[in-house]
Amino acid sequence: MNVHTIQVSNEENTASNSTKINQVISTSDMEPTIIFMTGSTGFIGKETVKQLAQGDDQLLLLVRSEQRARTVLKAYGVKDFDRVTFITGDLSISGLGLTAADRERVVEADVIIHAGGTMDVTLERKVAEQIFMNGAREVGQIAQEIHHTRGLRHFIHVVGFMSPYGQRNEQGNYLQGGHVGDQESAYEEMKFHADLHIREHAEEHNYPLSVVNPSTVVGPRPTGETEQTGGIGLLIQAVQKGLMPVVPGGASYWLPLVENDVVAQTLVFLSREADPAGGTYPLLARKEDSPNMKELLHLLAEQLDVPKPKGAVPLPWIQWIMKSGGTRISGVPAESVAFITNRSFPVEETEALFTRMGQSWPDIREQLPLVTADLDYRLRNTPLPEDFKADYIRSRSGNMAMLGWEGEGEPWIIVHGLLQSADEMLPLGQQLREQTGNPVWLIDLAGFGRSPVHQGDEAFEGQVDALLQALGEFEGPVKLVGHSIGAAIAAAAQMRSGRTDIRLGLLQPAANNSNPNVLKWVSRLPRGVMRSLLRLRSEKSWNQMFSAYRGAGESSLTTHTMAKRIRSSLQSPRIAGANADLLRWIHSGKQGSVRSFSWMKEWGDDHTNNTLVVWGKEDQEYHYPRDMNSQVKRLDVPYGHYFPTFQYKETAAILAEWAAT
Repeated sequence: MNVHTIQVSNEENTASNSTKINQVISTSDMEPTIIFMTGSTGFIGKETVKQLAQGDDQLLLLVRSEQRARTVLKAYGVKDFDRVTFITGDLSISGLGLTAADRERVVEADVIIHAGGTMDVTLERKVAEQIFMNGAREVGQIAQEIHHTRGLRHFIHVVGFMSPYGQRNEQGNYLQGGHVGDQESAYEEMKFHADLHIREHAEEHNYPLSVVNPSTVVGPRPTGETEQTGGIGLLIQAVQKGLMPVVPGGASYWLPLVENDVVAQTLVFLSREADPAGGTYPLLARKEDSPNMKELLHLLAEQLDVPKPKGAVPLPWIQWIMKSGGTRISGVPAESVAFITNRSFPVEETEALFTRMGQSWPDIREQLPLVTADLDYRLRNTPLPEDFKADYIRSRSGNMAMLGWEGEGEPWIIVHGLLQSADEMLPLGQQLREQTGNPVWLIDLAGFGRSPVHQGDEAFEGQVDALLQALGEFEGPVKLVGHSIGAAIAAAAQMRSGRTDIRLGLLQPAANNSNPNVLKWVSRLPRGVMRSLLRLRSEKSWNQMFSAYRGAGESSLTTHTMAKRIRSSLQSPRIAGANADLLRWIHSGKQGSVRSFSWMKEWGDDHTNNTLVVWGKEDQEYHYPRDMNSQVKRLDVPYGHYFPTFQYKETAAILAEWAAT
């Protein structure tokens, strides 16, 4: 099974909607469209280019650097550049900085998608004006030139949902649906003024205009990967830090949200309409169908493992506090609450558009746990070294985030251990992929990395349930490998699945087999205390621990890098809590068949022959499980507990040889 079948199972509605959109578009029998686009490397733009590149459109992309743009788009998954032409320029420069030759290319466009502009709500006014107002004037001038010489089919402008323009009064003047002034950041204000300029310019020169108003944008299905941290990320950062103890505004307020692939599907459809009617399309659900601020913050708090806010405070009070010094104290900008509103928005045009697209509006509640986990990890974690290969793709199975590579044959599914995430297993996964050619998927345990927390009451059982759900989406034989506590979780999931087509690799399996150490004492402390101790432990202390556990051999990760990443990730209450729960489970002294691996003694030859235990003899933390079935193949290596991370080449070679037998 490859990632595409995993994604189909999680994106059934999205895939169905994309098919409907293509069916609607194909009825027009149009010639390939030439599209001039700004903002192609942005959060919305990359997804739009990815979808457009699957068709026959000719794309002219305004970029500041072709090399960087090509790298960014390729990393996002754009594979075919045959119909892409990069036009070097800048929205903040007169004439967009275009050469005469490039301007001649641009004025051949049939459609303009203007989605450019830095996503930074803290932009200074002068910079914001240069980007948004100059960009609007210059792109509008190009639209005017095209329309007067050969006819512009469609101008599509992307501007935030809080823009006050879009409806008119009886005199035909634009109504302001909200206030533009002191309450908005310079970023928002200049975007809104650019919106008005383009509307008036299109009316003056009579070219068709559609204005797409995305609400706060989050990552696409299935992963929820939200690289744009300036929107809902600011709110998550405030909740993360315990700086949102009350509900801003109360239950009558809300934060409209939309996935970037939904925005892209809308732009693609509009760009391919043969006879566009134009209009204003706020991309958000009806207020009554969306989570209000109380529901949203309770969901965020649950996923971030922090106390839920109690009570409500008027939004203007919070804005005043933030602007009166709260930002300096907290480190969270006042703009973190800029997109919270009590307004309802006119969505009739949007609903009519989605009817034409053959698409229904997705429920954001399904995506929020993954978005929250992704942003929580992104905001807290230290990036991987630059020399790490970034050729993997991100996906999701069940409710667990994963990364890896496609391939041929039986897939490998690898589950990390304590203090780590799927990212730390990348060197091992890359080696397995190169040595076997099989698909390799590295899974984040629930509450670790980018996976949402599980909803079970018991730490270990909840992890097993989450892994079982993920395994259920892999049809046919798989090779399931777990490290440390991940090995115990993998073994329990294999047992409960009842499947006979799972080969089980256990790397340094840990359950109730720990040696006497300080963690046994710490594990008896209340959960909150233990979590705090993990968060307070210094980088130097982690470095000393990993240095002792590493052993000899080549590694892509130094102990210093590992210590820095662990220290950083544990600042997330969610990740620190997930680690604390499993540490308490290991050291609690409770007995049980899964904990002691004694259930393996009941295995027949089929199971024992399909299981391998690799044990690092230099482990100072754990001893070999005494209850392990003696018939299970055991291979000892001269390394410490974290050998799958530090001695990844040797580990991959062992696993590849085992898989070949």
